[in-house]
Amino acid sequence: MDLSQAIKEYDMETAERIVKQQLERDKTNVDLWLKLAVIELQFPFDDYESALKCIEQIYQLSPNYLDALILETEIRWHYLIITEALAKRLEKAIATCDCDEKKSILHYLLSLYYFTERDFEKEKINLEKSIQLCDQYVYPYESLGILLQDSDKEKSKKMFCRALKNVRKIYQKEDFHDFTDFNTYVAEFITGTAISSINYDSIKESAEC
Repeated sequence: MDLSQAIKEYDMETAERIVKQQLERDKTNVDLWLKLAVIELQFPFDDYESALKCIEQIYQLSPNYLDALILETEIRWHYLIITEALAKRLEKAIATCDCDEKKSILHYLLSLYYFTERDFEKEKINLEKSIQLCDQYVYPYESLGILLQDSDKEKSKKMFCRALKNVRKIYQKEDFHDFTDFNTYVAEFITGTAISSINYDSIKESAEC
């Protein structure tokens, strides 16, 4: 079985084994390390420690690899914590990034740090910058909607409605997706443009639109 067949059959273990074999032949391939990191985050592995080790391998080969920083931050948000040191790395990446779509993602991830620090003003600033840079994502609008729920209910509702409009894909149980692909992972867990029906319904309930 090759990798494409393993992906079609949702065979996580085989996909992991094949990518590891590929890395044995080409240990300097950062894209393969990133692919392996994404695989390690899938069920039944849910192995964020192995995923972070893959990211460390990427940094040794390419210290400023932006996709690795994006994935690391999401992992630390989901499983651990976004530290001040990581937040500073995000700020540095924002200052040097020349891609508005990626910069938008970085501002959104930085907003999560300020959320944990309960610095809601800086959280709001970063969410607004994220939206200004790219108004096609879902989670920045949803987060801003949540932030404004008590202070500005009308604007909050508009944020939730815009979040819904930006959803491009609602996953059903039978839907195929490439569980090894970084961009697919980002769409589901970071930008929210492709999300589960449960997450979609949650936003819809908040929007009431």
